[in-house]
Amino acid sequence: MDKVKAVKAQLRLQQWAERISECQASSMTVVAWCEAHDINVKTYYYWLRKVREATVENLPVSAMHMPAEAHQEPAHFKKLEVQSPLPGMQAAVIIHLPQAIVEVTSGTDQQTVEAVLMALKSVC
Repeated sequence: MDKVKAVKAQLRLQQWAERISECQASSMTVVAWCEAHDINVKTYYYWLRKVREATVENLPVSAMHMPAEAHQEPAHFKKLEVQSPLPGMQAAVIIHLPQAIVEVTSGTDQQTVEAVLMALKSVC
């Protein structure tokens, strides 16, 4: 019977890991996502803690002792030539993305807009 309980617990943990990933991938807040999926927010955070604890338990010992910077890929930046807008100009277009905010002033030349969009395409 212990094997059945262990399998059941592992299955629930996997289901909640998938739900948590779905929530984090959505553009919604946790509260809004939980409300939309008829899930109690406290239940969500309970399972978030359980999933994180299980993840930490499965990490190799050497990974736990490494600094956080060692786990991350280095950032790559692309050189971008941009002409400065005229003083007092305000943005005619503002684009909000998860990784960046782009403001384009009226009168911005086409080359600059294309360069910015190409840089965003390589990053996003």
